[in-house]
Amino acid sequence: MPKVVIPTEWELRADPRYKRQNMERAMKGRIERGLVELITNSDDSYRNLEDEGKQASGKIRVEIERRKIGQPSTVIVRDRAEGMDRVGMYHKLGVLGERTSGFEKGKPRRGLHGRGARDVAAFGTVHFESIKEDEYNHLIIPPSLRCRFEEPHPGKVTSEIRKKLGIPRGNGTIVTIEVENRFPIPQHETLLKDFSRYYSLRDLFSNPRREVTLVDLNKKREDPLLYKYPSGEPVYDGEIVIPDYAAAKARLVVYKHPTPFEQGILPYREGILVKSAAAIHDCTYFELESEAVCWILTGQLFCEYIDQLIREYDDREEADPDNPNHPVNNPQRLLDPFRDGLIREHPFVRELYKKCKETLETFIEELKATEKPPKRDVTDKDLERKLRSLSREISRIFEEKLRELEEEITPGIIPKELSLGLHIIPPDEQPIIVNQPKTFSVIVKHYEALDESLPVNVGSSDPDNVRIRTSPVFLRRLLEDGKVGRTTFTVESDEVGAEAFVEARYGGYSNLVLIKVVEPPPPPPLPDGLTFEKPQYHLQINKEKALVLRLKTIMKPTNSMVAEITSDHPDIVVKGGGRCILHETDMAGVLQGQCRVLGRQLKACGKITARVDSFEPAQTRVEVVEKPEPPGGIDFKAKPDESDFGIERYKWDDRGPYLLWIGAKHPSIRKYLGELTNEGYPGRSSPLYHAVLAEVIAEALAFRLLSVHFKKYGQQGMLDYESTAFYYHKQFSDFLPIAHKFLVTELP
Repeated sequence: MPKVVIPTEWELRADPRYKRQNMERAMKGRIERGLVELITNSDDSYRNLEDEGKQASGKIRVEIERRKIGQPSTVIVRDRAEGMDRVGMYHKLGVLGERTSGFEKGKPRRGLHGRGARDVAAFGTVHFESIKEDEYNHLIIPPSLRCRFEEPHPGKVTSEIRKKLGIPRGNGTIVTIEVENRFPIPQHETLLKDFSRYYSLRDLFSNPRREVTLVDLNKKREDPLLYKYPSGEPVYDGEIVIPDYAAAKARLVVYKHPTPFEQGILPYREGILVKSAAAIHDCTYFELESEAVCWILTGQLFCEYIDQLIREYDDREEADPDNPNHPVNNPQRLLDPFRDGLIREHPFVRELYKKCKETLETFIEELKATEKPPKRDVTDKDLERKLRSLSREISRIFEEKLRELEEEITPGIIPKELSLGLHIIPPDEQPIIVNQPKTFSVIVKHYEALDESLPVNVGSSDPDNVRIRTSPVFLRRLLEDGKVGRTTFTVESDEVGAEAFVEARYGGYSNLVLIKVVEPPPPPPLPDGLTFEKPQYHLQINKEKALVLRLKTIMKPTNSMVAEITSDHPDIVVKGGGRCILHETDMAGVLQGQCRVLGRQLKACGKITARVDSFEPAQTRVEVVEKPEPPGGIDFKAKPDESDFGIERYKWDDRGPYLLWIGAKHPSIRKYLGELTNEGYPGRSSPLYHAVLAEVIAEALAFRLLSVHFKKYGQQGMLDYESTAFYYHKQFSDFLPIAHKFLVTELP
């Protein structure tokens, strides 16, 4: 056996399987995302010609030949731009992630990741054919990602080659994708209608210097891909100032339209386009999509500083990848590497969007005040009484379910237990983890109605090291008499060991909390082999609980493995036939799954054992208890309101995490209220109206739990459609009978 020489230092190699996974994740199985990358590359190439003062036709053709089921279809993108010689083709297409678009040199270019054209190999074999001057090259990237040139040397351009490529003169590039039959390709009419509205290409499709044509090769049909920005009335044009980014310049422009746009989803809906010098990164209403008035607005947020942050981050990574020393205001990548726009967790994006949301929120409230009559009650005294009774019961059950998911319960105190004054929750002395923002609640209880227009000023005794993200903030009244209000503020720090008093002031009230900045706790090491997440679990009697099982191995795992689960106690039952499917996670060599266990006898204790062939068994102890830890933090309230939330029937109040607003103007609710009279809505006491409210409340609670469930288990690939649908319908079925019990006390 030959001796293997193992180096002491080497660059980490990526397996083709890993590369394909990233390509597939970027493309998401949608050929439109691949077309965006290829059209963007052609546009950047035309920009290069224009910058050099050369003639550019600006023509891009997208040709599609759809095949019968079981056969690969063909997608072709043609341009008449710069073209590529062999060296250029190798550097631009044969290497992943290199900075070659010109963006890195300060040019306004859309291609930023150095991957786009290659990522289309997720759909099947890709052919790149190009003419530059008198040189012809043909590069093939198959699913194996073993790139190869069709010929060992560049070919000389002939009339036959030009005829085949459709480039009678000059330079150009043709990209052909052999699309595997498992990937659907929308019909020509659908692409023509939708793709021209793809938000990141709207400037390109509306550019008179570009001519993009969509071709159906089966039907010999050609149509231009055009986009025309809707004409609206300018209603806002102002600068946005972003804290901690003195050099940043952002300008928000908003237009109002006479009728609302369709309430769709990305990438085809309308909204505020977030733009840098040459790219459109997002189309958003800054989390205000549930406000129906938003959908009569469009606009643009211009911010070239986005490009500067992207370049600065990449420059530091390139100069010293082992110690890039990124500044605290640019600590991570700004752009999602999988083509999903800006990373919302980046501090700049967070602050930029927050400021824009505040601006848009103020404008929306002004619009609502001028364009809508005063709201009418959509509840009566009897319905309010029923909702209060339901809230007490739901609060208890909702909190139990959240605790089962180990969700942190937002601190909440019943207002009647508070003394007069200003309270910060949590109070006294609080640690915060470095570089992890922490949110505090402020509750003010006054002897008369609060003034929501007065600010709550929040300050730090050491603002350089312990920062308040936003001040002032404003109260939202919690009770009908307006004597109790609540708001929140967020504290953050990047300095371990820093200490500061944070003071909140409202009117003549004030309070302090001492902040101490600590290091994050080290993540617990994941042991090798088969292990349960916890050494011991408590089961609430007759309530199923999911136990997390992990397998860490240096062996190359398959996509999934099956563990056999057993219990040594007859009244501690393993559900699902005693089988637990372990799925691959984002962590290399780690699989994870859940097994469901039910305790049927109070105080029963036992062991749950998991077995997988070739691995040592794993065990955990379980004990059946009467109840989990007592509830105390949730005060759920459901408030029907004469509001229109667009396609949504409800929204959670962002200033009161357990306050649910129900939009009574939604068509599925409004019909049961009846026609408005001088005495109000006649249907407020209707059992049918109450039944619909019960369904909306159950739906909102089930989706809220599903979102927590997904955050805990979905990020590691453990949830599929069936398990997600099952979880939602189980929660919905748990809440719906309770809501009906309290609200639907009479039948029509």
